[in-house]
Amino acid sequence: MDYIFLSTLCAITGTILMMVIYTYLYSVYREKYMGAWIIGWFIHFTRIALFESGVIAWKQSLLSCIVYQMLYISCATMLLYSAHLVIKKPLNKYWLYGATIASILNVVFDIMQLSVFWKLTPPAWFAGTVLICIGRFFIYQLQIKKGTGNYITGYAFILWGIVTAAVPFFSNDTIFFQWITLIAGVLRLVIASGILLVYFEKTRLDLANKEAQYRLLADNAVDVIYRYRILPDTKFEYVSPSVFAVTGYTAEEFYADSKLFENLIHPDDLLLFKQSTNNPPSNELPLKYCLIRKDKNTVHVEQKYHPTYDKAGNLAVREGILRDVTARENLEQIAARADRMNMLGEMAANVAHEIRNPLTTVRGYLQMMLGKDELSNYKSRLSTMMEEIDRTDCIIREYLLLAKDKRVEMKNCSLNSIVDKLFPLIQADAAASNVLVNLELKEISPLYLDENEIRQLLLNLVRNGVESMPTGGELTICTGLEQDKIVLSIKDQGTGLPANILEKLGTPFLTTKDTGTGLGIPICYRIANRHNAAIDVKTGDQGTTFCVSFNLARLAS
Repeated sequence: MDYIFLSTLCAITGTILMMVIYTYLYSVYREKYMGAWIIGWFIHFTRIALFESGVIAWKQSLLSCIVYQMLYISCATMLLYSAHLVIKKPLNKYWLYGATIASILNVVFDIMQLSVFWKLTPPAWFAGTVLICIGRFFIYQLQIKKGTGNYITGYAFILWGIVTAAVPFFSNDTIFFQWITLIAGVLRLVIASGILLVYFEKTRLDLANKEAQYRLLADNAVDVIYRYRILPDTKFEYVSPSVFAVTGYTAEEFYADSKLFENLIHPDDLLLFKQSTNNPPSNELPLKYCLIRKDKNTVHVEQKYHPTYDKAGNLAVREGILRDVTARENLEQIAARADRMNMLGEMAANVAHEIRNPLTTVRGYLQMMLGKDELSNYKSRLSTMMEEIDRTDCIIREYLLLAKDKRVEMKNCSLNSIVDKLFPLIQADAAASNVLVNLELKEISPLYLDENEIRQLLLNLVRNGVESMPTGGELTICTGLEQDKIVLSIKDQGTGLPANILEKLGTPFLTTKDTGTGLGIPICYRIANRHNAAIDVKTGDQGTTFCVSFNLARLAS
Protein backbone atom coordinates (compact mmCIF):
# COMPACT_ATOMS: atom_id res chain seq x y z
CA MET A 1 0.00 0.00 0.00
CA ASP A 2 1.29 3.48 -0.90
CA TYR A 3 1.20 5.12 2.53
CA ILE A 4 2.51 8.41 1.16
CA PHE A 5 -0.37 8.62 -1.30
CA LEU A 6 -2.90 7.51 1.35
CA SER A 7 -1.71 10.00 3.97
CA THR A 8 -1.60 12.85 1.48
CA LEU A 9 -5.06 11.96 0.16
CA CYS A 10 -6.45 11.83 3.70
CA ALA A 11 -4.90 15.21 4.57
CA ILE A 12 -6.20 16.83 1.38
CA THR A 13 -9.67 15.30 1.86
CA GLY A 14 -9.93 16.52 5.44
CA THR A 15 -8.82 20.01 4.48
CA ILE A 16 -11.19 20.24 1.51
CA LEU A 17 -14.04 19.00 3.69
CA MET A 18 -13.36 21.74 6.22
CA MET A 19 -13.19 24.39 3.52
CA VAL A 20 -16.49 23.24 2.00
CA ILE A 21 -18.24 23.26 5.37
CA TYR A 22 -17.00 26.70 6.34
CA THR A 23 -17.67 28.17 2.91
CA TYR A 24 -21.27 27.00 3.06
CA LEU A 25 -21.80 28.26 6.61
CA TYR A 26 -20.14 31.59 5.82
CA SER A 27 -22.31 32.09 2.72
CA VAL A 28 -25.44 31.52 4.80
CA TYR A 29 -24.66 33.26 8.12
CA ARG A 30 -21.78 35.65 7.29
CA GLU A 31 -19.98 35.01 10.55
CA LYS A 32 -16.56 36.69 10.64
CA TYR A 33 -14.79 33.78 12.29
CA MET A 34 -15.96 31.44 9.53
CA GLY A 35 -14.30 33.63 6.93
CA ALA A 36 -11.07 33.51 8.96
CA TRP A 37 -11.32 29.69 9.21
CA ILE A 38 -11.66 29.47 5.42
CA ILE A 39 -8.50 31.52 4.87
CA GLY A 40 -6.56 29.46 7.41
CA TRP A 41 -7.59 26.12 5.93
CA PHE A 42 -6.96 27.37 2.40
CA ILE A 43 -3.36 28.18 3.39
CA HIS A 44 -3.10 24.72 4.91
CA PHE A 45 -4.54 23.13 1.77
CA THR A 46 -2.04 25.04 -0.40
CA ARG A 47 0.88 23.75 1.70
CA ILE A 48 -0.29 20.14 1.47
CA ALA A 49 -1.29 20.23 -2.20
CA LEU A 50 1.91 21.92 -3.44
CA PHE A 51 4.64 20.81 -1.05
CA GLU A 52 3.72 17.71 0.95
CA SER A 53 2.23 16.01 -2.12
CA GLY A 54 5.62 16.31 -3.87
CA VAL A 55 4.58 18.75 -6.59
CA ILE A 56 7.29 21.13 -5.35
CA ALA A 57 10.46 19.70 -3.80
CA TRP A 58 10.74 22.19 -0.96
CA LYS A 59 13.73 20.57 0.74
CA GLN A 60 16.05 21.21 -2.24
CA SER A 61 15.25 24.89 -2.79
CA LEU A 62 15.92 27.78 -0.40
CA LEU A 63 12.96 29.82 -1.65
CA SER A 64 10.58 26.84 -1.63
CA CYS A 65 11.68 25.93 1.88
CA ILE A 66 11.06 29.45 3.14
CA VAL A 67 7.60 29.56 1.47
CA TYR A 68 6.72 26.16 2.94
CA GLN A 69 7.68 27.27 6.45
CA MET A 70 5.87 30.61 6.11
CA LEU A 71 2.70 28.78 5.06
CA TYR A 72 3.07 26.66 8.18
CA ILE A 73 3.29 29.72 10.46
CA SER A 74 0.65 31.83 8.67
CA CYS A 75 -1.85 28.92 8.72
CA ALA A 76 -1.36 28.46 12.48
CA THR A 77 -1.67 32.22 13.12
CA MET A 78 -4.90 32.48 11.11
CA LEU A 79 -6.43 29.46 12.88
CA LEU A 80 -5.50 31.02 16.23
CA TYR A 81 -7.11 34.33 15.20
CA SER A 82 -10.26 32.45 14.16
CA ALA A 83 -10.42 30.68 17.52
CA HIS A 84 -10.22 34.04 19.32
CA LEU A 85 -13.12 35.30 17.20
CA VAL A 86 -15.15 32.25 18.25
CA ILE A 87 -14.57 32.85 21.97
CA LYS A 88 -14.95 36.62 21.42
CA LYS A 89 -11.55 37.64 22.85
CA PRO A 90 -8.85 39.80 21.22
CA LEU A 91 -5.71 38.09 19.93
CA ASN A 92 -2.80 38.51 22.33
CA LYS A 93 0.03 40.48 20.69
CA TYR A 94 2.63 38.02 22.07
CA TRP A 95 1.40 35.43 19.58
CA LEU A 96 2.35 37.81 16.78
CA TYR A 97 5.78 38.25 18.37
CA GLY A 98 6.12 34.46 18.46
CA ALA A 99 5.14 34.15 14.80
CA THR A 100 7.70 36.83 13.89
CA ILE A 101 10.49 35.10 15.85
CA ALA A 102 9.65 31.74 14.28
CA SER A 103 9.73 33.31 10.80
CA ILE A 104 13.13 34.93 11.46
CA LEU A 105 14.55 31.63 12.72
CA ASN A 106 13.24 29.92 9.61
CA VAL A 107 15.08 32.27 7.32
CA VAL A 108 18.29 32.10 9.40
CA PHE A 109 18.25 28.28 9.54
CA ASP A 110 17.56 28.06 5.79
CA ILE A 111 20.40 30.42 4.92
CA MET A 112 22.73 28.47 7.23
CA GLN A 113 21.64 25.30 5.40
CA LEU A 114 21.00 23.39 8.60
CA SER A 115 19.40 19.96 8.64
CA VAL A 116 15.69 19.37 7.97
CA PHE A 117 15.16 18.89 11.71
CA TRP A 118 16.27 22.46 12.45
CA LYS A 119 14.38 23.83 9.48
CA LEU A 120 11.10 22.25 10.59
CA THR A 121 11.48 22.92 14.32
CA PRO A 122 10.45 26.65 14.46
CA PRO A 123 7.26 26.35 12.33
CA ALA A 124 6.30 22.91 13.70
CA TRP A 125 6.73 23.87 17.34
CA PHE A 126 4.99 27.20 16.85
CA ALA A 127 2.09 25.53 14.99
CA GLY A 128 1.92 22.70 17.57
CA THR A 129 1.75 25.19 20.43
CA VAL A 130 -0.97 27.14 18.62
CA LEU A 131 -3.02 23.99 17.94
CA ILE A 132 -2.79 22.90 21.58
CA CYS A 133 -3.94 26.37 22.72
CA ILE A 134 -6.84 26.25 20.24
CA GLY A 135 -7.83 22.90 21.74
CA ARG A 136 -7.79 24.38 25.23
CA PHE A 137 -9.97 27.25 24.00
CA PHE A 138 -12.59 24.80 22.74
CA ILE A 139 -12.54 22.71 25.94
CA TYR A 140 -12.36 25.35 28.67
CA GLN A 141 -13.56 28.64 27.19
CA LEU A 142 -16.24 27.55 24.74
CA GLN A 143 -18.62 26.14 27.33
CA ILE A 144 -21.75 24.78 25.65
CA LYS A 145 -24.46 23.42 27.91
CA LYS A 146 -25.12 19.74 27.17
CA GLY A 147 -22.62 19.92 24.29
CA THR A 148 -19.95 17.37 23.22
CA GLY A 149 -18.69 18.95 20.01
CA ASN A 150 -16.35 21.32 21.85
CA TYR A 151 -14.65 18.41 23.68
CA ILE A 152 -14.26 16.34 20.51
CA THR A 153 -12.84 19.31 18.62
CA GLY A 154 -10.65 20.46 21.51
CA TYR A 155 -8.96 17.13 22.13
CA ALA A 156 -8.53 16.57 18.40
CA PHE A 157 -6.76 19.94 18.14
CA ILE A 158 -4.51 19.04 21.09
CA LEU A 159 -3.55 15.68 19.53
CA TRP A 160 -2.96 17.39 16.21
CA GLY A 161 -0.73 19.93 17.97
CA ILE A 162 1.31 17.15 19.62
CA VAL A 163 1.66 15.33 16.32
CA THR A 164 2.68 18.55 14.54
CA ALA A 165 5.28 19.37 17.21
CA ALA A 166 6.73 15.83 16.80
CA VAL A 167 7.18 16.16 13.01
CA PRO A 168 10.83 17.41 13.15
CA PHE A 169 11.89 14.34 15.14
CA PHE A 170 10.67 11.96 12.42
CA SER A 171 11.49 14.07 9.36
CA ASN A 172 14.25 11.66 8.28
CA ASP A 173 12.19 8.51 8.95
CA THR A 174 9.94 8.00 5.95
CA ILE A 175 7.69 5.38 7.53
CA PHE A 176 7.08 7.34 10.75
CA PHE A 177 6.64 10.55 8.79
CA GLN A 178 3.96 8.86 6.64
CA TRP A 179 2.14 7.63 9.74
CA ILE A 180 2.26 11.09 11.32
CA THR A 181 0.88 12.61 8.14
CA LEU A 182 -1.89 9.99 8.08
CA ILE A 183 -2.77 10.59 11.73
CA ALA A 184 -2.84 14.34 11.16
CA GLY A 185 -5.21 13.85 8.22
CA VAL A 186 -7.57 11.71 10.33
CA LEU A 187 -7.48 14.31 13.11
CA ARG A 188 -8.42 17.02 10.61
CA LEU A 189 -11.42 14.93 9.56
CA VAL A 190 -12.41 14.61 13.23
CA ILE A 191 -11.92 18.35 13.69
CA ALA A 192 -14.07 19.06 10.63
CA SER A 193 -16.91 16.95 12.05
CA GLY A 194 -16.41 18.31 15.57
CA ILE A 195 -16.47 21.95 14.49
CA LEU A 196 -19.66 21.34 12.53
CA LEU A 197 -21.16 19.82 15.66
CA VAL A 198 -19.89 22.78 17.72
CA TYR A 199 -21.51 25.20 15.32
CA PHE A 200 -24.92 23.52 15.53
CA GLU A 201 -24.71 23.22 19.31
CA LYS A 202 -23.66 26.87 19.60
CA THR A 203 -26.48 27.90 17.25
CA ARG A 204 -28.96 25.91 19.33
CA LEU A 205 -27.72 27.56 22.51
CA ASP A 206 -27.85 31.05 20.95
CA LEU A 207 -31.39 30.44 19.73
CA ALA A 208 -32.41 29.21 23.18
CA ASN A 209 -30.85 32.29 24.81
CA LYS A 210 -32.55 34.63 22.34
CA GLU A 211 -35.85 32.87 22.87
CA ALA A 212 -35.43 33.26 26.63
CA GLN A 213 -34.64 36.97 26.18
CA TYR A 214 -37.64 37.54 23.94
CA ARG A 215 -39.82 35.56 26.32
CA LEU A 216 -38.57 37.67 29.22
CA LEU A 217 -39.36 40.87 27.32
CA ALA A 218 -42.82 39.60 26.38
CA ASP A 219 -43.58 38.38 29.91
CA ASN A 220 -42.61 41.73 31.44
CA ALA A 221 -44.19 43.98 28.80
CA VAL A 222 -46.89 46.38 29.96
CA ASP A 223 -48.88 45.75 26.79
CA VAL A 224 -50.55 42.39 26.24
CA ILE A 225 -48.69 40.34 23.61
CA TYR A 226 -50.57 37.37 22.24
CA ARG A 227 -50.65 34.69 19.56
CA TYR A 228 -54.10 33.29 18.79
CA ARG A 229 -54.48 30.28 16.51
CA ILE A 230 -57.71 30.03 14.52
CA LEU A 231 -57.07 27.02 12.28
CA PRO A 232 -57.29 24.08 12.67
CA ASP A 233 -58.31 24.60 16.33
CA THR A 234 -59.00 27.93 18.04
CA LYS A 235 -56.75 28.49 21.02
CA PHE A 236 -54.29 30.93 22.56
CA GLU A 237 -50.75 29.73 21.96
CA TYR A 238 -49.30 32.58 24.02
CA VAL A 239 -50.66 35.40 26.19
CA SER A 240 -48.33 37.61 28.22
CA PRO A 241 -48.99 37.81 32.00
CA SER A 242 -49.89 41.52 31.70
CA VAL A 243 -53.32 40.39 30.49
CA PHE A 244 -54.27 39.99 34.16
CA ALA A 245 -53.81 43.73 34.83
CA VAL A 246 -55.97 44.61 31.82
CA THR A 247 -58.79 42.06 32.08
CA GLY A 248 -58.61 40.62 35.59
CA TYR A 249 -58.17 37.10 34.14
CA THR A 250 -54.88 35.18 34.21
CA ALA A 251 -53.12 33.86 31.12
CA GLU A 252 -53.95 30.30 32.21
CA GLU A 253 -57.66 31.11 32.08
CA PHE A 254 -57.28 32.28 28.47
CA TYR A 255 -55.38 29.09 27.60
CA ALA A 256 -58.21 27.02 29.10
CA ASP A 257 -61.03 28.92 27.34
CA SER A 258 -60.37 30.05 23.77
CA LYS A 259 -63.65 32.05 23.69
CA LEU A 260 -62.98 33.97 26.90
CA PHE A 261 -61.50 37.03 25.22
CA GLU A 262 -64.37 37.43 22.78
CA ASN A 263 -66.83 37.17 25.67
CA LEU A 264 -65.14 40.13 27.37
CA ILE A 265 -65.74 42.51 24.48
CA HIS A 266 -68.38 45.15 25.20
CA PRO A 267 -71.65 44.32 23.38
CA ASP A 268 -71.59 47.70 21.64
CA ASP A 269 -68.17 46.91 20.12
CA LEU A 270 -68.61 43.20 19.36
CA LEU A 271 -69.81 43.76 15.78
CA LEU A 272 -66.91 46.12 15.07
CA PHE A 273 -64.45 43.54 16.46
CA LYS A 274 -65.85 40.71 14.34
CA GLN A 275 -65.84 42.84 11.20
CA SER A 276 -62.22 43.81 11.79
CA THR A 277 -61.28 40.19 12.46
CA ASN A 278 -62.92 38.86 9.32
CA ASN A 279 -61.71 41.74 7.14
CA PRO A 280 -58.44 43.12 8.57
CA PRO A 281 -58.07 46.83 7.74
CA SER A 282 -55.49 47.76 5.14
CA ASN A 283 -54.32 50.80 7.12
CA GLU A 284 -52.06 50.57 10.15
CA LEU A 285 -54.41 52.32 12.57
CA PRO A 286 -55.12 50.28 15.72
CA LEU A 287 -58.61 49.01 16.44
CA LYS A 288 -60.23 50.66 19.48
CA TYR A 289 -62.93 48.98 21.55
CA CYS A 290 -63.95 48.32 25.16
CA LEU A 291 -63.56 45.24 27.36
CA ILE A 292 -65.55 44.31 30.44
CA ARG A 293 -63.13 43.25 33.18
CA LYS A 294 -63.70 40.46 35.62
CA ASP A 295 -64.73 43.06 38.22
CA LYS A 296 -67.33 44.41 35.70
CA ASN A 297 -65.44 47.65 35.14
CA THR A 298 -64.97 48.82 31.55
CA VAL A 299 -61.53 49.44 30.05
CA HIS A 300 -60.63 51.02 26.71
CA VAL A 301 -58.09 49.08 24.65
CA GLU A 302 -56.23 49.42 21.38
CA GLN A 303 -55.43 46.35 19.34
CA LYS A 304 -52.92 46.03 16.55
CA TYR A 305 -52.28 42.60 15.05
CA HIS A 306 -50.67 40.83 12.14
CA PRO A 307 -52.77 38.18 10.35
CA THR A 308 -51.21 34.97 8.99
CA TYR A 309 -53.00 33.00 6.30
CA ASP A 310 -52.73 29.37 5.27
CA LYS A 311 -52.18 28.14 1.70
CA ALA A 312 -55.92 28.28 1.00
CA GLY A 313 -56.06 31.97 1.95
CA ASN A 314 -57.89 31.41 5.24
CA LEU A 315 -56.94 33.37 8.34
CA ALA A 316 -54.94 30.92 10.46
CA VAL A 317 -53.18 32.95 13.15
CA ARG A 318 -53.49 36.38 14.75
CA GLU A 319 -50.41 37.84 16.42
CA GLY A 320 -50.62 41.22 18.01
CA ILE A 321 -50.48 43.66 20.88
CA LEU A 322 -53.31 44.83 23.12
CA ARG A 323 -52.83 48.10 24.98
CA ASP A 324 -54.89 49.52 27.84
CA VAL A 325 -55.64 53.14 26.88
CA THR A 326 -58.24 53.86 29.56
CA ALA A 327 -56.06 56.49 31.24
CA ARG A 328 -55.37 58.11 27.89
CA GLU A 329 -59.07 58.14 27.02
CA ASN A 330 -59.83 59.78 30.36
CA LEU A 331 -57.15 62.39 29.76
CA GLU A 332 -58.53 63.06 26.28
CA GLN A 333 -62.00 63.52 27.76
CA ILE A 334 -60.58 65.91 30.36
CA ALA A 335 -58.68 67.78 27.67
CA ALA A 336 -61.79 67.96 25.46
CA ARG A 337 -63.84 69.18 28.40
CA ALA A 338 -61.18 71.79 29.18
CA ASP A 339 -61.20 72.95 25.56
CA ARG A 340 -64.96 73.29 25.62
CA MET A 341 -64.80 75.14 28.90
CA ASN A 342 -62.11 77.48 27.62
CA MET A 343 -64.13 78.22 24.50
CA LEU A 344 -67.23 78.82 26.55
CA GLY A 345 -65.28 80.99 28.97
CA GLU A 346 -63.98 83.15 26.14
CA MET A 347 -67.53 83.49 24.79
CA ALA A 348 -68.76 84.38 28.26
CA ALA A 349 -66.15 87.10 28.71
CA ASN A 350 -66.80 88.63 25.27
CA VAL A 351 -70.57 88.32 24.95
CA ALA A 352 -72.23 88.17 28.35
CA HIS A 353 -71.70 91.82 29.32
CA GLU A 354 -72.93 93.01 25.93
CA ILE A 355 -76.15 91.01 26.39
CA ARG A 356 -76.81 92.20 29.94
CA ASN A 357 -76.63 95.90 29.05
CA PRO A 358 -79.62 95.96 26.65
CA LEU A 359 -81.54 93.58 28.93
CA THR A 360 -81.11 96.02 31.81
CA THR A 361 -82.52 98.81 29.64
CA VAL A 362 -85.49 96.69 28.56
CA ARG A 363 -86.23 95.63 32.13
CA GLY A 364 -86.15 99.27 33.26
CA TYR A 365 -88.70 100.30 30.66
CA LEU A 366 -90.93 97.33 31.54
CA GLN A 367 -90.81 98.26 35.21
CA MET A 368 -91.76 101.86 34.31
CA MET A 369 -94.62 100.63 32.11
CA LEU A 370 -95.98 98.56 35.01
CA GLY A 371 -96.53 101.83 36.91
CA LYS A 372 -98.70 103.32 34.12
CA ASP A 373 -102.44 103.10 34.85
CA GLU A 374 -103.29 103.10 31.16
CA LEU A 375 -101.34 99.83 30.82
CA SER A 376 -103.05 98.10 33.71
CA ASN A 377 -104.67 95.64 31.33
CA TYR A 378 -101.18 94.42 30.30
CA LYS A 379 -99.71 94.08 33.77
CA SER A 380 -99.75 90.27 33.70
CA ARG A 381 -97.98 90.19 30.36
CA LEU A 382 -95.47 92.79 31.45
CA SER A 383 -94.80 90.84 34.66
CA THR A 384 -94.22 87.67 32.63
CA MET A 385 -91.77 89.52 30.39
CA MET A 386 -89.86 90.82 33.44
CA GLU A 387 -89.72 87.31 34.92
CA GLU A 388 -88.24 85.97 31.69
CA ILE A 389 -85.69 88.78 31.61
CA ASP A 390 -84.76 88.00 35.23
CA ARG A 391 -84.41 84.34 34.27
CA THR A 392 -82.17 85.33 31.36
CA ASP A 393 -80.08 87.47 33.65
CA CYS A 394 -79.70 84.53 36.02
CA ILE A 395 -78.45 82.36 33.15
CA ILE A 396 -75.96 85.05 32.14
CA ARG A 397 -74.64 85.27 35.70
CA GLU A 398 -73.99 81.54 35.63
CA TYR A 399 -72.51 81.93 32.19
CA LEU A 400 -70.05 84.51 33.53
CA LEU A 401 -68.85 82.05 36.15
CA LEU A 402 -67.35 80.01 33.28
CA ALA A 403 -65.04 82.83 32.26
CA LYS A 404 -61.46 81.55 32.10
CA ASP A 405 -59.90 84.73 33.40
CA LYS A 406 -62.42 85.30 36.17
CA ARG A 407 -60.72 86.87 39.16
CA VAL A 408 -60.79 84.80 42.32
CA GLU A 409 -60.19 86.03 45.84
CA MET A 410 -58.42 83.32 47.80
CA LYS A 411 -58.29 83.55 51.56
CA ASN A 412 -57.91 81.36 54.58
CA CYS A 413 -61.24 79.51 54.88
CA SER A 414 -62.68 76.56 56.69
CA LEU A 415 -64.57 74.26 54.35
CA ASN A 416 -66.68 73.02 57.25
CA SER A 417 -67.67 76.59 58.14
CA ILE A 418 -68.86 77.24 54.59
CA VAL A 419 -71.01 74.11 54.74
CA ASP A 420 -72.42 75.06 58.16
CA LYS A 421 -73.36 78.54 56.97
CA LEU A 422 -75.19 77.17 53.93
CA PHE A 423 -76.84 74.31 55.80
CA PRO A 424 -80.08 76.19 56.78
CA LEU A 425 -80.58 77.30 53.18
CA ILE A 426 -79.81 73.81 51.87
CA GLN A 427 -82.11 72.22 54.44
CA ALA A 428 -85.02 74.52 53.60
CA ASP A 429 -84.61 73.93 49.87
CA ALA A 430 -84.38 70.16 50.37
CA ALA A 431 -87.40 70.00 52.70
CA ALA A 432 -89.61 71.38 49.92
CA SER A 433 -88.73 68.26 47.92
CA ASN A 434 -89.14 65.88 50.88
CA VAL A 435 -85.37 65.31 51.10
CA LEU A 436 -83.50 64.91 54.39
CA VAL A 437 -79.98 66.40 54.48
CA ASN A 438 -77.31 64.81 56.70
CA LEU A 439 -73.94 66.35 57.58
CA GLU A 440 -70.84 64.25 58.27
CA LEU A 441 -68.11 66.82 58.77
CA LYS A 442 -64.76 65.59 60.05
CA GLU A 443 -62.00 67.76 61.40
CA ILE A 444 -59.92 69.09 58.52
CA SER A 445 -57.29 71.75 57.96
CA PRO A 446 -58.19 75.19 56.57
CA LEU A 447 -57.71 75.87 52.85
CA TYR A 448 -57.08 78.83 50.56
CA LEU A 449 -60.47 79.19 48.89
CA ASP A 450 -62.71 81.68 47.17
CA GLU A 451 -65.67 81.39 49.55
CA ASN A 452 -68.25 82.66 47.07
CA GLU A 453 -67.17 80.18 44.41
CA ILE A 454 -67.15 77.25 46.84
CA ARG A 455 -70.65 78.24 47.95
CA GLN A 456 -71.73 78.24 44.29
CA LEU A 457 -70.13 74.81 43.73
CA LEU A 458 -71.76 73.33 46.83
CA LEU A 459 -75.21 74.75 45.99
CA ASN A 460 -75.03 73.44 42.41
CA LEU A 461 -74.08 69.91 43.51
CA VAL A 462 -76.70 69.90 46.26
CA ARG A 463 -79.37 71.16 43.85
CA ASN A 464 -78.57 68.37 41.41
CA GLY A 465 -78.69 65.79 44.20
CA VAL A 466 -82.07 67.03 45.45
CA GLU A 467 -83.55 67.13 41.95
CA SER A 468 -82.40 63.53 41.31
CA MET A 469 -84.77 62.38 44.10
CA PRO A 470 -88.25 63.62 43.06
CA THR A 471 -89.96 61.21 45.46
CA GLY A 472 -87.73 62.10 48.39
CA GLY A 473 -84.70 60.51 50.04
CA GLU A 474 -81.55 61.39 51.91
CA LEU A 475 -78.70 63.66 50.86
CA THR A 476 -75.38 63.35 52.70
CA ILE A 477 -72.68 66.04 52.74
CA CYS A 478 -69.29 64.84 53.96
CA THR A 479 -65.84 66.32 54.45
CA GLY A 480 -62.69 64.46 55.42
CA LEU A 481 -59.09 63.55 54.63
CA GLU A 482 -58.49 60.76 52.10
CA GLN A 483 -55.06 59.83 50.73
CA ASP A 484 -53.47 63.20 51.52
CA LYS A 485 -56.39 65.10 49.99
CA ILE A 486 -59.25 66.99 51.62
CA VAL A 487 -62.47 65.71 50.06
CA LEU A 488 -65.92 67.29 49.92
CA SER A 489 -68.54 64.73 48.86
CA ILE A 490 -72.28 65.02 48.16
CA LYS A 491 -74.13 61.72 47.98
CA ASP A 492 -77.76 61.28 46.89
CA GLN A 493 -80.10 58.30 46.65
CA GLY A 494 -81.27 58.89 43.10
CA THR A 495 -81.34 56.45 40.19
CA GLY A 496 -77.84 57.35 39.01
CA LEU A 497 -76.52 58.95 35.85
CA PRO A 498 -76.98 57.31 32.44
CA ALA A 499 -73.78 56.09 30.77
CA ASN A 500 -74.11 58.53 27.86
CA ILE A 501 -74.43 61.47 30.29
CA LEU A 502 -71.57 60.24 32.52
CA GLU A 503 -69.14 60.07 29.58
CA LYS A 504 -69.93 63.66 28.57
CA LEU A 505 -70.33 65.07 32.05
CA GLY A 506 -69.13 68.66 32.17
CA THR A 507 -70.19 69.49 28.63
CA PRO A 508 -71.95 72.88 28.60
CA PHE A 509 -75.72 72.82 27.98
CA LEU A 510 -75.88 69.03 28.49
CA THR A 511 -78.80 68.34 30.83
CA THR A 512 -81.39 65.70 31.68
CA LYS A 513 -83.85 68.24 33.10
CA ASP A 514 -86.71 69.78 31.16
CA THR A 515 -86.02 73.27 32.55
CA GLY A 516 -82.27 72.93 33.15
CA THR A 517 -79.66 75.16 31.53
CA GLY A 518 -76.87 72.55 31.47
CA LEU A 519 -74.41 75.01 33.04
CA GLY A 520 -74.41 73.87 36.69
CA ILE A 521 -71.90 71.00 36.38
CA PRO A 522 -69.62 72.85 33.92
CA ILE A 523 -69.50 75.72 36.44
CA CYS A 524 -68.49 73.23 39.16
CA TYR A 525 -65.68 71.89 36.98
CA ARG A 526 -64.49 75.41 36.24
CA ILE A 527 -64.50 76.34 39.94
CA ALA A 528 -62.67 73.14 40.84
CA ASN A 529 -60.08 73.85 38.15
CA ARG A 530 -59.46 77.33 39.52
CA HIS A 531 -58.91 75.80 42.97
CA ASN A 532 -56.54 73.10 41.61
CA ALA A 533 -59.08 70.49 42.67
CA ALA A 534 -60.51 67.43 40.90
CA ILE A 535 -64.08 66.16 40.67
CA ASP A 536 -64.71 62.41 40.72
CA VAL A 537 -68.16 60.91 40.08
CA LYS A 538 -69.35 57.54 41.32
CA THR A 539 -72.81 56.51 40.15
CA GLY A 540 -75.05 53.48 40.22
CA ASP A 541 -78.55 52.24 40.92
CA GLN A 542 -78.23 53.27 44.57
CA GLY A 543 -77.36 56.90 43.84
CA THR A 544 -74.57 59.24 42.78
CA THR A 545 -71.66 60.68 44.73
CA PHE A 546 -69.73 63.77 43.63
CA CYS A 547 -66.31 64.01 45.30
CA VAL A 548 -64.30 67.23 45.10
CA SER A 549 -60.67 66.60 46.11
CA PHE A 550 -58.49 69.54 47.16
CA ASN A 551 -54.72 69.05 47.05
CA LEU A 552 -52.72 69.61 50.18
CA ALA A 553 -50.81 72.25 48.21
CA ARG A 554 -53.88 74.46 48.69
CA LEU A 555 -53.64 74.22 52.46
CA ALA A 556 -53.50 77.53 54.29
CA SER A 557 -50.41 78.09 56.34
